[in-house]
Amino acid sequence: MPSMHERIMEDLKLKERQLWTALTSADPAHAVNKLCLPNANFLFPNEDILALNPDDPDKNEKTLQEKLAPPFHRFDDFSLMDVRPTVIDLMAGTMTYRISAYRGKRQYNATGSTTWAQGSDGEWRVVVHQETLI
Repeated sequence: MPSMHERIMEDLKLKERQLWTALTSADPAHAVNKLCLPNANFLFPNEDILALNPDDPDKNEKTLQEKLAPPFHRFDDFSLMDVRPTVIDLMAGTMTYRISAYRGKRQYNATGSTTWAQGSDGEWRVVVHQETLI
C-alpha cells in the first residue's frame, strides 16, 4: 500500500494535469474556477497578477475569469516534464515542472509551479499558479 505522501504526490500530479487540460481548452473559465480556492492567484508571463476574486474591486484589476473568457485559446496541446511534487503537509503541496506547449506553429517553453491546498471536503484546489518563460 502506498504511503500517505505517495498518495498525496499522485493526487497533485493528477490535479496539475487537470489544471493544464482546462487551461488548454477554448473556454477554461468554469473548469479552472472549480479547481481554485476563492482567493487563488495566477501569474502568467508578461501579465499582471490575476486573481480569481480581487481583494480590492476598486483597482479595476482584470480578474482571472475575465482573462479566461472566450475567445481565450492559449494552447493546442501541452507536455509536462521534470514534474516534481513536494508535500508541504497533509493538506498542502506544490508542483514544479517544465512545460512545453504549442498553438499552431508557436512554441511555448516555461517552468511552472502550482501550490495546492486540500479543503475540508477533501478536494485539492489551486492557491497560486505561476509560469516563467525559458
